[in-house]
Amino acid sequence: MLRQLFHSATFNTWISLAVRIGGLALLLPLALRHFDVQEVLVWQLQSSIVAMLMWIDFGMTPTFSRFIAVARGGGTLGQLLRGNVAGVDPELAARPVTLGGVTGTLRRINAIMAVLGSILVLIIGTLVIQGPIAGLHDPATGWLAWVLTALAVPVSLLNGSNTAVLVGMDRITPLRRVESLIGFVQIMTTCVAVVTTDSLAAVAGNYTLWGIVLFAVNRWMAGRALAENGARPSVYDPALFRAAWAAGWRSGIGILFSTGLIQGSGMVMPQIAPPEVAAAYLIVLRIMTLSSQLAQAPFYTRLPAMAKANAEGRRADVVKLATGGMRVALWTLLAGIAALVFVAPLALELIGSSVHIPDQRLSMLLGVAFFAERYGAMHMQIYTLSNHVIWHRVNGLTGVIGVVAFVLLWPLVGPVAVPLGMVIGYAGFLCPYISIKSLKFLGLNRWPFERATSILPLLALLGGVSALLTMQAIAQ
Repeated sequence: MLRQLFHSATFNTWISLAVRIGGLALLLPLALRHFDVQEVLVWQLQSSIVAMLMWIDFGMTPTFSRFIAVARGGGTLGQLLRGNVAGVDPELAARPVTLGGVTGTLRRINAIMAVLGSILVLIIGTLVIQGPIAGLHDPATGWLAWVLTALAVPVSLLNGSNTAVLVGMDRITPLRRVESLIGFVQIMTTCVAVVTTDSLAAVAGNYTLWGIVLFAVNRWMAGRALAENGARPSVYDPALFRAAWAAGWRSGIGILFSTGLIQGSGMVMPQIAPPEVAAAYLIVLRIMTLSSQLAQAPFYTRLPAMAKANAEGRRADVVKLATGGMRVALWTLLAGIAALVFVAPLALELIGSSVHIPDQRLSMLLGVAFFAERYGAMHMQIYTLSNHVIWHRVNGLTGVIGVVAFVLLWPLVGPVAVPLGMVIGYAGFLCPYISIKSLKFLGLNRWPFERATSILPLLALLGGVSALLTMQAIAQ
């Protein structure tokens, strides 16, 4: 049993995620005790900027992982194009895909992404963070921390090629083990840096250092995996890039507008709200993001089985897998929302935090937004089993609605307009629209499916909102 767990890709993925969540649970209280409000604001804003810019990968890493798997199986370029072979030279479509060609093309694309990502960080990121850094007692230390943080961006983007190779070579377990080990050391040394230096620059430098170590180890493992398969990266192949772009651009735009709406709010808040409100929002956003990632696992780990069952025409099995995964995912997320809204304020008081949550309505609204986003995202994955990819259109329109709602509501409600705009975008458009298409694809009526998946957690969420509003009304 233990041997099976040790070699399980799913178990090692859970361990990697647990290290990140546990690390935040350890690091966050220390940082909130040792950093003042302005320092916490700069620290969390750096994280939000880097997270926002990771979309530049544009879905290429998972796309090339599939390409590598196809190359290992002796596949052709036509197989990579799937149904998009109309107008393609038959001789070109029949050309075998080589590991060397795929990895050579991938590394060229990753190098371009690293350059572009660095430029975006230096321009957009600097414009966003310069105001908060100016408010520090020692702006020079803040700028050094920002430079060290920006150095991690090209390294992270270049590491995408290593990840794609290792996943495509079915080396997921060793990849996750390395991520877990280095992530653990990174968190521990960062905690030491916080306690012993009280310096943002030391924290940023430590994170970047271990990011470089992770890149180096992954590059060595990827090179070894390629060598064991007799492959060496060759020259850039335009045909492979066109195939990757055709497969990935829709999901890339969809990720930009879904993740961008959430993480982008973390870049907007410091520009429009007082430092104490912005710092609190970024902490809340960080905790909710990790809760959402944890909630993804019960559903997303079932997607391969759902895809296989759908391809084999076993629709009842698809429904069973989707129902169970969505139910557990929503309850998991609800537990995170409850902890954030009702436990986090007390915990911040107990640890003597420099940051306090000034208005629990903001936390609750952000929790509702994440709940709606996760519900819509799972229905999007179900509908994508039909091979009709509409992420780019649906998420794009959702983002537009959310931004317009924020602009209109800001003069009326202030900072609360940020999560409220997200709620309107997700709950007002994404959830009803994509769930209709998803349930139609599954051939189900809404009520039986919702009763088995979302009704109870939704009622619990609404009950929590009502309880919070009632307590605030009594307190006033």
